[in-house]
Amino acid sequence: MTIKQVTSPANPDIKAIRALEMRKERKATGLFVAEGMRHVIEGVDNGWELMMLAYHEKLANRNELERPKRACVHNGGTVLEVNDLVLEKLSHKDNPQQVIGVFKQRLSNGIEPKRCIVALEQVRDPGNLGTIIRTVDAIGADGVVLIDQCCDPFSQEAVRASMGSLFAVPVMQMTRAEFITHIKSFKGTVVGTHLTAKTVDYREVEYTSPTILVMGNEQAGLSPELAEALPHLVKLPMNGRADSLNLAIATGVMLYKIAEN
Repeated sequence: MTIKQVTSPANPDIKAIRALEMRKERKATGLFVAEGMRHVIEGVDNGWELMMLAYHEKLANRNELERPKRACVHNGGTVLEVNDLVLEKLSHKDNPQQVIGVFKQRLSNGIEPKRCIVALEQVRDPGNLGTIIRTVDAIGADGVVLIDQCCDPFSQEAVRASMGSLFAVPVMQMTRAEFITHIKSFKGTVVGTHLTAKTVDYREVEYTSPTILVMGNEQAGLSPELAEALPHLVKLPMNGRADSLNLAIATGVMLYKIAEN
């Protein structure tokens, strides 16, 4: 197994990894970065293609690294053994992760609805998106649909917030028109959170599996076109002075309510 020892942040491979901070570079290459031993192993275990592996030189003989190393080499990728200086350039954290993986992006062509799917329309905050993916994984829901122009699920902030769940949760993209067409023939419950004259308390709906839960943009909520197309619109009551919940928290509340049925 060929392992490159890298001591300079100016190394071309290191520059290529750092360039993946930019969305245009992720789009051009079809690659993204996952930080941390646990996340890299989670990606390999779930069959994602590891194309580059960088790890601190002091971990060279760690048994946990053997599978990622072999997977990377099998994929024709590059294995880098680096020092503190290089890792500090690769990681955004104050305490840099000791292992960095570069994976091929993977989106689903379709999600089989068994229990619940979360659909997100024009979600902008990658931290919210990553946390929702993590919550979907935790509750055992089936996947996430991104409607129209959502933030990038492969950004480092979204990947980090997912805590490795990105590798376990199917994610697909649809236009608003495609999604509206899809739900017209969907056999199950379709419900969105929104505030209109049709809105009812979220506890008043009978959630029959499978369910599609539709959540809107952090500021604007659902678009008028999508809200009009949904058979059920619900709200989470605000009993204090706050007039709204964080999107990821609201999604979590709804998912656990749906799971009761």
